[in-house]
Amino acid sequence: MEPTYISYICKCGKEFVLLNEDVKIQEKLNRYISCPFCNSRKVRKEKVADTVKECMRSRSYKRVKGAIIEKI
Repeated sequence: MEPTYISYICKCGKEFVLLNEDVKIQEKLNRYISCPFCNSRKVRKEKVADTVKECMRSRSYKRVKGAIIEKI
């Protein structure tokens, strides 16, 4: 079984998680993956996991008004 989530990190230092299915669809359409924060195309694959919790284990997060934000 393939992993469900892929974690990416951008040159701006922010991390984001995408579904594996969405990444495959973008590759089929010859589109690129960009950072949702700074729109940079320079992202690198950090971690592949089955759950979001595994992807976010290396960093600490908190919930603010329903959104998950990285603690500084």
